[in-house]
Amino acid sequence: MSNTVIRPKDRAEWLKVRESGIGSSEVATIIGLNPWETPYQLWRRKIGLDAPKQENFAMKAGHYLEDAVAQFWHDETGRDIIKRSAIDWIIRDDERPFLQVSPDRTFWLGESRSPNDKGILECKTTQMSIDADDIPKHWFCQVQYQLGVAGLSFGSLAWLCSGREFGYKDIALDPEFFGWLISEVERFWVDNIQGRQEPAATNVSDVLLKYNRHTDGKIIETTEEIFDAYKSLKEIRQEIDSLDAHKTELEEKIKLAFGDAEGLSFGGQTIATWKAPKASTKFDAKAFQAAHPDLAREFTVPSQGARRFLLK
Repeated sequence: MSNTVIRPKDRAEWLKVRESGIGSSEVATIIGLNPWETPYQLWRRKIGLDAPKQENFAMKAGHYLEDAVAQFWHDETGRDIIKRSAIDWIIRDDERPFLQVSPDRTFWLGESRSPNDKGILECKTTQMSIDADDIPKHWFCQVQYQLGVAGLSFGSLAWLCSGREFGYKDIALDPEFFGWLISEVERFWVDNIQGRQEPAATNVSDVLLKYNRHTDGKIIETTEEIFDAYKSLKEIRQEIDSLDAHKTELEEKIKLAFGDAEGLSFGGQTIATWKAPKASTKFDAKAFQAAHPDLAREFTVPSQGARRFLLK
């Protein structure tokens, strides 16, 4: 695969170029491995139905801490980093321009310093504890995509956990996996982005984005699989109701032992407390509406409630 390196003049231009293709942080979403976004949600964002992601504090902190992660990695491995930030460049495939990546860093593999003697370093900050033998699948996909599109064969993934723990794992390009990955990316780009074909909903959030209101009177015949799920859910709810009733019964029995005490002890150890909260104030909307109906109407706006799920 041949590629072209694009060097945006600033972050705004870098973000604009990224909109024209699929970046490495999006590939795991396409194949259903991103814990925070679905293919349908990505599709909505890419075609402009939803606003682009806004940089939050965690994203900004991760960007600022890339240098620290890279320095820890250099200290551990002794490898020389080629100074470059992700926003300094975009590597775009010449044959399929929608394949594009912006590696956090590159590094020299050996002493030759030749263009092909480079590796890719992906820097992560996280609150999770990471096992080097079981790295998050969406991270692995990101590195594989970066390596393949950049035409490199070796990379490294480095992470800083809550500022207290550092780790890294070297990752070699898996040509077979990369081939399958870009076929999925190409299908998504051609069918869903260019062809405007909606991806299927894969969770409740997707359903609410597609249909935040029901169609009055519309009843559809479902499948045996869904009917079996319905029966299992009814049984579980009945079990929960029975447990809730028993829980209430036990709470009542224990509360009867308090009298005016704030706590109960057994064997000298406090086992339960029952105290009134501190007094608080709240706005009495009903009283305000009765006293100032005109003002209440002026500042009352319609609100669409969420769809309610009921079992019959």
